[in-house]
Amino acid sequence: MHDEKKQLRKLLRSQRRALSPIEVTAKSRLIAERLRAFAPFQQASALVLYSADENEVQTELIWQDTIAQGKAVYYPRITADRADLEFVRRSPGDRLIPGTFGILIPPGEELLAALHETDIVLTPGVGFDRQGHRLGRGKGYYDRAFRGVLSGALRVALAHTFQVVSHIPATAHDERVQYILTEAELIDCPSADCQ
Repeated sequence: MHDEKKQLRKLLRSQRRALSPIEVTAKSRLIAERLRAFAPFQQASALVLYSADENEVQTELIWQDTIAQGKAVYYPRITADRADLEFVRRSPGDRLIPGTFGILIPPGEELLAALHETDIVLTPGVGFDRQGHRLGRGKGYYDRAFRGVLSGALRVALAHTFQVVSHIPATAHDERVQYILTEAELIDCPSADCQ
């Protein structure tokens, strides 16, 4: 299974890197519009975002929408020991600064303590399947966070259409998302007890 994941990760990252900046911006804008119309997004009081890297779906428009609505917004930051993620609040006016691996993070120190079931985690990933299985970068950061500080919140993946594949190999430790938003559709993933 490890080799299968590694090959799929390599293929999907290569496809994502091949996107032009214009394509990424256009697709990201469509996804942001789809998110804006998503009822759980409208009702959420807090949101976890991420800084786009390697042609991931861009999140700056989402940040602007979220702040305009007065919601609290947190971004992932790798802990000093590089063992886990912690989530730092981004306040209006905060400019993101380079963090570990050059990924942009808020400059503040206000950390997320817990989320509610009405809050949303906008989740990056390399690939997803329609059952909600997620292929990350292979370090398990989000899987651990979903079992910890992010537990209970709604998990919504942001992805380009080609990142949704027929099957993602998964183990019992791999956490799933409940929705996938692409430029073409909103995918409502079946719950684990439906499998």
